[in-house]
Amino acid sequence: MSEKFLKYLGELWKSYILLFALFIWLRIIFLRLDELLNGTAVMYSEKLVTHAIYYFSAGVFSLLGAIFLEKIQKELSIRVWISTTMISCLIFLFTFDSNIMRVLYPLFGGISFGLGVPVTFSYFADHTSVVNRGRLGSIAFFLISLTLPVLTIASKILTINIILALFLIFLGFNSIFFRFYKQENRIVRKERIRYSHILTDKKFLYYFISWCMFCFIDALEAPLLEDFLINTFGSALRDFVLFLETIVTSFSILVVGFLIDLYGRKRVLIYGFVSLGVAHATAGVFAYSILSWYIYSVIAGIALGFFIVIFVFTVWGDISPKNAREKYYAAGVLPYLFGGFISELSMPHVTAIPISSSFSLASFFLFLAVIPLTYAPETLPEKVIRRRELREYVEKAKKIREKYEKTGN
Repeated sequence: MSEKFLKYLGELWKSYILLFALFIWLRIIFLRLDELLNGTAVMYSEKLVTHAIYYFSAGVFSLLGAIFLEKIQKELSIRVWISTTMISCLIFLFTFDSNIMRVLYPLFGGISFGLGVPVTFSYFADHTSVVNRGRLGSIAFFLISLTLPVLTIASKILTINIILALFLIFLGFNSIFFRFYKQENRIVRKERIRYSHILTDKKFLYYFISWCMFCFIDALEAPLLEDFLINTFGSALRDFVLFLETIVTSFSILVVGFLIDLYGRKRVLIYGFVSLGVAHATAGVFAYSILSWYIYSVIAGIALGFFIVIFVFTVWGDISPKNAREKYYAAGVLPYLFGGFISELSMPHVTAIPISSSFSLASFFLFLAVIPLTYAPETLPEKVIRRRELREYVEKAKKIREKYEKTGN
């Protein structure tokens, strides 16, 4: 192997470690907040304020952090994020008055996660290319998704403080490792992009609108779906449907990255929205049929895998210029954060809506989400798609020729 290739593998592995740390930290934040909010008799308004602090601080510091981080070197931005997360870990380890904890925990959790999004994803995008970003992103998230259930099981066995201490050691080790493992030629970013430029870029806007619509619909439907399945069929079916959807999503994540690097992002997204719209319509019409929920969970799992790989890992890296990607990923995470808060806000009220009406309306908006995508340009280079089509045409021609020769003989 050449030295250049080994260096590339090292940088790619480093980006995987950063992404792993970010998603594990996100899971730990919610474990800590769940313990805080469910362990005592907390009113709904107090829970809502706690989640509002988290989502608002994450969104604000993601946007502001991207402005600050683009002015400094990549290696320094990584150290800033790791240091911020370690400070947040230490705060999570201490116990204060419950009212103080309901402010400090979500605030520092939101700050550290918000800063981590532009740092980790821009680093990943800078060390992948448009022709392999999809499959490398799918492999990364598939590996991460395998560890999340382990963390959930560990939270049942170990205390949250032990998990925090282990994660703190992990961050400290990687901080030392990254300090010694540096690029020989550091890149100082010269290009500065304003948010006004990003939000007026039609290429970004078309994908962003569809992503917003999905996050908003998913945020409203998730609590309604869970409440309906428990009250109608019992918690056993609810658990099985969620388990089935999770398994399908995991395999969808692994496969979709290879598909979008061959056939493009736009076509796969359109298929995902249309199929998810059909699944919602079917579940809305046949809401009291168990089979319809099995079908829904499979289709929803496939579509969710599509959306995670494309909207979280791939498309913002395709659209943004190299070494100036922080703001694109910071803006791209906002629909997820907004959807999370909307889900908490609507949880006591959305369950009053009939499931058939809700899912039928959701299917309508999912079909509407296809419209911006029809105008969106394909981010995978056309020459890559044409090369794949030509290769398929040649292979098909060879098969026809072989069949003709056999028939002739």
